[in-house]
Amino acid sequence: MIKKIFLALFIVVLLAFAGAGAVLYYFVVLEPGEEISEENIRSILGRESPVFYSDGVTPLGAFFSEARRQYVEYQEIPETFINALVAAEDNRFFSHFGFDVQGIARAAIKNIEAGRIVQGGSTLTQQTAKNLFKRKDRSYKSKFIELIYALRLEYRYTKEDILEFYSNQFFVSGNGHGLGVAARYYFNKKPEELTLIESAYIAGSVKRPNYYNPFIKKDPEAMDLAKERGRQRVAYVLKAMLNLDMIDELDYKLAQITKIPFEKGTVGYSLDSVMELVTDAVSSERLLEAMRAQGIDNIATSGIRVITTVDKYIQHQTLYGLRKQLSTLDVRLRGYEREEVQKELAQKKYRGDRTIETGSFVFGTIEKMEKQGDEIVIEVETGLQDGRGRIDRNGLESLVDARIKYLKNRWTESTKKDVDEFLVQLQEGDRVWVSVREIDEFTVPVFDLERFPKVQGGAIAVNNGKIMSVAGGVENRFFNRAMYARRTMGSSYKPFVYSAALQLGWNAADLLVNKRDVFVFQNQPYFPRPDHEIDNELVSM
Repeated sequence: MIKKIFLALFIVVLLAFAGAGAVLYYFVVLEPGEEISEENIRSILGRESPVFYSDGVTPLGAFFSEARRQYVEYQEIPETFINALVAAEDNRFFSHFGFDVQGIARAAIKNIEAGRIVQGGSTLTQQTAKNLFKRKDRSYKSKFIELIYALRLEYRYTKEDILEFYSNQFFVSGNGHGLGVAARYYFNKKPEELTLIESAYIAGSVKRPNYYNPFIKKDPEAMDLAKERGRQRVAYVLKAMLNLDMIDELDYKLAQITKIPFEKGTVGYSLDSVMELVTDAVSSERLLEAMRAQGIDNIATSGIRVITTVDKYIQHQTLYGLRKQLSTLDVRLRGYEREEVQKELAQKKYRGDRTIETGSFVFGTIEKMEKQGDEIVIEVETGLQDGRGRIDRNGLESLVDARIKYLKNRWTESTKKDVDEFLVQLQEGDRVWVSVREIDEFTVPVFDLERFPKVQGGAIAVNNGKIMSVAGGVENRFFNRAMYARRTMGSSYKPFVYSAALQLGWNAADLLVNKRDVFVFQNQPYFPRPDHEIDNELVSM
């Protein structure tokens, strides 16, 4: 009787395995689905993540755009990177069939010994499947579907194909992915030029790029910490490669004493200050963790839509206002002398805005100058579409007024005569920096003359904790002064102090001492020197 029961159980188990095998055969071999096709995988690797203004409709930019992608074929991937990746992530990659039972068991033992998760059991094939085909959550059902996709990849593609897919999808920075971008971003090289230590760094950082990336850190201490983390990770990868006989003892020792030769390269075009902030946000661990909770383990291939709090109109006005005021301030500080201005503009590599619309700031060349009575017409060619326009008398007045204050004193007002006399500072053929004041009824741009400033500044508009606009400088790229410049706040901080005082019960009529004094802050004496006479020793708040 017992034998019959065991026999029956054996048959049931055998049939169960046979059924499971038949199901797997059906979904892996017979009906793998269109998702597994090379065309679909290539389209996933080419996805962009659009970024919108606060209305959710108007485009602000895009992550992972074509300008920030560089697909690398397998034959272009250096052997040092392949070996480093396999050693760091899946040392049995070339011998398993999509998942590694031995690797899973080894990881489980390591995790039990450590009392926490210190090692994963996912193979490179499983990681590729997870990153290419978004899973809904972290449930066992989703993990089973991920395993099916891994088996499909293994059945349909060679190991080399899978490595090629993986090497083109891993996240590098807030707006780039893949080995081609990583080589350029970290070391300013082509993939085939990577050295052993450079390959080890990239391969070792694919899981936690932000953790090891020194370029996204905002202060020297954080940058040094990221470099030290990178050094430790490289040491781990090199040791794994040595144990697998991928490198010899000499190469290992030489690499151990070699610094990681970081050299940040240019990937695509530079980001403006708003997109830089969005890039920092989507690279933050907090947001990445939130996306992982939704089954998104690789933002680079997710195709997510990003909607910001930035208002398009306020952003446009903020940048325009900052540029306009910096131009005026620069003239008040340095004047406007033709020879000096032409020398500075000849050295400028910045190209200005690339479209002609109200509020744009562009470079141009004076082609013709006319003055008939009070009327002044200076024709300017910018080289942009519909970019031929004019500077009229109104377009000179603001700059001339600032120049007169520089030449005389801050209370001097410019006159019509000052504008006329200023014309000697302009000649046909001169380069000029202008802003678009308006587009007239004939679609001709009307310009204001500006001076490209040496003085810099930043501006940010916040409403109820939401960033409505941000401008990081005249060029509005590279360094965001609104967020990262360390400057004293001056009188702009007074509203915060007064608001705090009111919250603490002070009254707007309370009297404050209004006489010169010395204050000590952080062991440094501070002696405010107002530029006006003090009439009263006590004033209301």
